[in-house]
Amino acid sequence: MRRKGLVAIVLVLAVITAAVYFFANRVLGSDMVRSALEQQLATRLGQPVRVHSVGASLFPRVAVTLHDVAIGEPAAVQLGDVRVVTGLRGLFYRTIADAEVIVSRSRLTLPLPFALVPSPPTDAAESAGSRFTVTSIRVIIFRDIDLVAGSQTLRVNLDASIDGDRLAISRLTMNGKRTKVEAHGALTSIASLRGDVDAKAEPLDLDETIAIASAFTAPSSLTPAPGRTATAGLTTRPRAADPIPMHIVAKIAASGGQFATYAFRDLSSTVDLAPGRLLLSPLSVRTFDGRFQGRLDVDTSRDVPRLRLNGRVDGLDVTQVMKASGSAGGITGKLAGTVALAADGTDASAVLRSAHGTIDAAITNGTIQHLDMVRTIVLAFGKPSGAPPEGSGSAFSRVSGTFALANDALTSDNLSLASRDFDMHGRGTLRLDSGAVDARTNVALSEELTAQAGTDLRRFAQEDGRVVVPASVGGTLANPRVSVDVAAAMQRALGNELQRRAKSILGGLFKKKGGG
Repeated sequence: MRRKGLVAIVLVLAVITAAVYFFANRVLGSDMVRSALEQQLATRLGQPVRVHSVGASLFPRVAVTLHDVAIGEPAAVQLGDVRVVTGLRGLFYRTIADAEVIVSRSRLTLPLPFALVPSPPTDAAESAGSRFTVTSIRVIIFRDIDLVAGSQTLRVNLDASIDGDRLAISRLTMNGKRTKVEAHGALTSIASLRGDVDAKAEPLDLDETIAIASAFTAPSSLTPAPGRTATAGLTTRPRAADPIPMHIVAKIAASGGQFATYAFRDLSSTVDLAPGRLLLSPLSVRTFDGRFQGRLDVDTSRDVPRLRLNGRVDGLDVTQVMKASGSAGGITGKLAGTVALAADGTDASAVLRSAHGTIDAAITNGTIQHLDMVRTIVLAFGKPSGAPPEGSGSAFSRVSGTFALANDALTSDNLSLASRDFDMHGRGTLRLDSGAVDARTNVALSEELTAQAGTDLRRFAQEDGRVVVPASVGGTLANPRVSVDVAAAMQRALGNELQRRAKSILGGLFKKKGGG
């Protein structure tokens, strides 16, 4: 009898379970539910929404799953599966409250053509969705969500809970081709996308990150799709020029990473995301054995984002900088100074090509290989016995100037070089892509070398106790070619001699008058 009773109970439970299952499929998996959800979503988002199919499940909890959801026309959002977990109460009352939403296998193309946060439901929306309604969400989970901006993609996974207008993010990961970020934090207001996040990256690719963040904050096109009107379930949305509320502040630290071919380490910054703007300030990063400290502003309100980098660099290894820029060596030393640069683009190559601005910099305690300035000057004026050996190069204590960067070239009108044997002052251009040099300078030999120079050279080319000779530098930074403008030097020498004789004659006349 006891065994028969247990069998009967099991059969009853099985029948009830089957009935509930078929009822759940009838209620949750029907075309009525699919149509109602399409209408509700279209009304709130202001975009056409298409749900391919809806399915229902009973175990482990009652849930409705939307398959292949497309939002927008063309579809900027493609959701593979949206699983909404509810309870039996929602099953019988056709209302889902305190739901758990799991979104997986999806793709979002940025910038989105609609607000990230749906607008509050209108009376029309409530009426349209009275047959089946989602009233509140308690937990939201993302699995394998791809954020796409141009050629860059970040895969997002999220675990978060909702309490009213607050979203608590327990875990957020974003992985690109190279970028790996883990974060946590909270949105204090979901409606206005306002909140704070702490993030750690190992590594961080700035090319990927800036592209995604720029597209995320870029203005959206919020116009209904062609052929759609409010009668099709779409409400009036803000114009494209209207800003979408957003203010997210993220503190980020990265032990290492790269931007284009430039590697860096120990990056730390506070990232401020707002409509049409991305700001990294303060920004501190170590690169080329030195450090940059400053800020990076990105204007995302433009068709092509504009980046502005301002700050100071200290202790950069110049050899590493030149090699990373595509120029083969030729110069050593430590670089320090201030930078104010701007560039346009959505990827590193475009940014580097369009970079322009000013760099006020000095390189200290270095060498320029094969810059045989003294030897060239000595040989130009016929004193081979006093010429240093070929290929000796030139050590310097300081090279400085204010450099204008444009079209992948650095140009300075106040270029100066200080060394033990000579000083240079003039103007010049350096091509960063090839290392080509074109400089016109006045070279002043040291007092020691001036004393060793020939009598005629000292007599004709001397200014303030030092021999000054016009010279030009061509070739490349790795293999510079130095030439002395002998004609200009002789013209200057002639002027000096005429000036010397004029002074002598005038001095003699005054002496005669004084004697008379």
